[in-house]
Amino acid sequence: MIRSLDAPTRRLYILFLAGFIAFGAIFTIAGAGLPQIIRTFGWSYAVTGAVLSASALGYLVSTFLSGILLARVPARAVLVTALGIGALSWSLFGRWASPWLNFYLYFGSGICMGGIEVVANLEIIHMERNGQSRLMNLLHAAFCVGAVVGPASMGFLTRTGLSILSVFSVTAGFLAVMAILFSVIRFPRVRPEPGHEEAQGLRLLRQPVLLLLTLVLLLYVGVEIGVSSWSSEYFVKVLGASPSTGAFAVALFWTGLLAGRLGISVGYRGTRQELVMLVLAVLSSAGLVLLLLARSVPAVAGAVVLAGLGCSGFYPLAISVVGRYYKSGVAIGTAVTGGAAGSVAFPFLMALLSQSVGMRGGFWFYLALSLVLVGLTGALARQVRPGRQDRG
Repeated sequence: MIRSLDAPTRRLYILFLAGFIAFGAIFTIAGAGLPQIIRTFGWSYAVTGAVLSASALGYLVSTFLSGILLARVPARAVLVTALGIGALSWSLFGRWASPWLNFYLYFGSGICMGGIEVVANLEIIHMERNGQSRLMNLLHAAFCVGAVVGPASMGFLTRTGLSILSVFSVTAGFLAVMAILFSVIRFPRVRPEPGHEEAQGLRLLRQPVLLLLTLVLLLYVGVEIGVSSWSSEYFVKVLGASPSTGAFAVALFWTGLLAGRLGISVGYRGTRQELVMLVLAVLSSAGLVLLLLARSVPAVAGAVVLAGLGCSGFYPLAISVVGRYYKSGVAIGTAVTGGAAGSVAFPFLMALLSQSVGMRGGFWFYLALSLVLVGLTGALARQVRPGRQDRG
């Protein structure tokens, strides 16, 4: 798979894998440390939800702007700037109790993630062969590695009594190193002529497949980030587990994602990604049903893994469908911005629901979203025809 790439492209791809490990870690470590942060700072669920939404808001802004900037600015410049902002934000996050200060710092983390997301996905789409999604799934499997290592490290640190700030500092250092490495590596792909993608984007925004994919990603990211961010608190609040056990619950969810993405990357060589997405949406819904019906820690842990397995390949497969139709930064930015909008809205809605109807009520809301996602993915499978390729 990777060996089929030429040497400069292979080096860039491997560095993107490392970048997505960092992406996965920064996506999950705040959620894994959520019980400890809530109890240390005395934040309410509503305040906590607002802080968590800051990263999603930064991600939303960053994905939208990155898709536009890539038509005029070199991909390296967009990516290195985003990584630098992320390193600065995580070096300071959690050092003061002020929710507003942490809101702005977590916003910077979202700016970092959005830049990584759009640049990496666009570059990988141009590396893929014959409409497949193997490189894309492997890239997002690397994301899961970071998403498992981050909360697992948080769980171990909580048990040893060390401060969670040490995890945040290590994350900041890793992002700084990644910024340096990306600043010196060569990006093989030639940047498009200025103005080409902007004009193309006006046409793309009227395409039903792109609009449907954007809506699908909006709901999917809402489910994924919701289960990832709040499963730790579900274990503590509903099951009476310890905060360290709650942190490991987040790692279990991302272990399921990692297994699914690796399996799809290695085993699926077809080009009907939309059909695989439909199967995964059904599997994720089944996992959430089991989570809500189960009462023991082991049973809920199994349900979290199943939900993670269902969420596993959904995002990279959807991005690959975008790439099959439209090979442009504007298209990628539009679809990813849909997911970013979900990550902004749904964590805060979950916080409000959990505060008013309880944590279980909040997870019933995520099950409803997952079932709607099944219907939308079925509509996408009917809309997309085999053999239909790039229209960008």
